[in-house]
Amino acid sequence: MTITISSNPFASHLHELQRMSQAAQATIQPTAGNPPSVFAGTLNQAINQVNNMQIQADQKITAVTTGQSNDTLGAVVALQRADLSMQLLAQVRNKAMKVYEEIIKMPV
Repeated sequence: MTITISSNPFASHLHELQRMSQAAQATIQPTAGNPPSVFAGTLNQAINQVNNMQIQADQKITAVTTGQSNDTLGAVVALQRADLSMQLLAQVRNKAMKVYEEIIKMPV
């Protein structure tokens, strides 16, 4: 999975989420009796969707700024959707990190 980002303020968060997703998939090796993690698959799918929204917003903004398109409203809406989806994904990451920290603190 490769993510291309051009001057995105959330790039570091997206890369961190991508790393976490790959780590989650690497820790659970699918076997006949152990199907792949549903959470890791869902996280990977969400990262891909956010990435696609970011790319689409970048393309629309580029088209408007270069004069190839007059759809300024469409570009702004795509940018806002991408921004909101990135914020949501960042919050999911924050919650996952809190849960992980709580699990680590549990006595065995």
